[in-house]
Amino acid sequence: MKTLLIRSTSKLVAVADATPTYMVGLNHTLASDNVDVIEASSAGAVVDLIGKAPDVLVLDVRLLREDLSLCRLARENSVGVVLTISKEPLDDLVNQAWDGIVGLWDREGDPHELRRIVTGAFGGESLVSPEVGAALLDRISSASDSALATVGRLTAREREILSLMADGAGNRAIAEALFISENTVRNHVRNVLDKLQASTRTEAVVRALKAGLVRLG
Repeated sequence: MKTLLIRSTSKLVAVADATPTYMVGLNHTLASDNVDVIEASSAGAVVDLIGKAPDVLVLDVRLLREDLSLCRLARENSVGVVLTISKEPLDDLVNQAWDGIVGLWDREGDPHELRRIVTGAFGGESLVSPEVGAALLDRISSASDSALATVGRLTAREREILSLMADGAGNRAIAEALFISENTVRNHVRNVLDKLQASTRTEAVVRALKAGLVRLG
């Protein structure tokens, strides 16, 4: 594990990936004058990374499979998790270990999207990479029957907001697209989360995808 010096003005990102050579690319993508990166290549080492209080943890889904408690541990330490996913089904994983995930990024997608998602997480936003695409429907099955039953309660405006959330738009971008205030957007987002019984924007998008309410791409 390599640990870089933490500067007081920098954000700290923990990157955990089961493929060391791939992790080099993630490090190159995320490291900058304002972002320091620490690394791990095993589930056990991820626990140590979380203990260093990073601002965000970029976690390989394969390591999460080794220890389903990692997301819970990250949440307990106020560390948002951006999960990097691949082709394998995630149905069992998300139902058991969803809590704490604030972003989803396809490992075969645009690395600049990963940087955007991580930057959003710094500001408290939960984002999904458009690169994940409609195939996410086949990878994630997290919506309960009770949650799907509430989909019909969404207003037309809330559906618009949800669609823009699925495209990865933050509150400001949504406000500009719909010519409404950011405060109004926040209220609508809160209503969408409540109706879909989701704790984060990312979870709301995944539940809406499962219900066929929105599509990415």
